[in-house]
Amino acid sequence: MEPRTCLCGAEPDLRQETRVTADGRTETLYWIGCPVCGQLGPKVSDLGKDKDTAIAEAIAAWNDKLNRARPL
Repeated sequence: MEPRTCLCGAEPDLRQETRVTADGRTETLYWIGCPVCGQLGPKVSDLGKDKDTAIAEAIAAWNDKLNRARPL
């Protein structure tokens, strides 16, 4: 699955951030962001799932956000 082109026409990037939760676990957040206009998709945690699943969910959330703003 590939992320849709941003509303501004740019190709978006996959971004990630690793942090320690309050209970001491390490989680990585994944989201899609536009390097041109700065639009961001929802952040998806990898807690309880593998990396590929979390990335797929982040891409799906980005595509869903764009589908609501600009239907095909």
